[in-house]
Amino acid sequence: MVSEKCPTCGARKKRTLPQNARLHALFTELAANVTAADNLYHPALWWKTMCKAQWLGFDEFRKPDGSVIQVLRSTSDCDVEELTNFMNEVERYAAKRGVYLDDVWGQAA
Repeated sequence: MVSEKCPTCGARKKRTLPQNARLHALFTELAANVTAADNLYHPALWWKTMCKAQWLGFDEFRKPDGSVIQVLRSTSDCDVEELTNFMNEVERYAAKRGVYLDDVWGQAA
């Protein structure tokens, strides 16, 4: 596998803009073609939020009183590998519902 680390500093490379664009195209297709469990269509932001809660997870922040706030992780904080894994989960979910990202990108066989 090709290294996903910066050759200079060794830090993991952040997710790429093409990855992000591909992911947002998938959320747009889900919004246009799939009803949720409530039998309603929802906007792309709704799909993004639900998918992040399911497969990307949360960051936790402890308040001064000791209680914890959970915030959905941001895809912009993901490295290439993390976003690839997240995208794979979203694509599997979408495929089970008849939405294929390659169709969106004009690359279907």
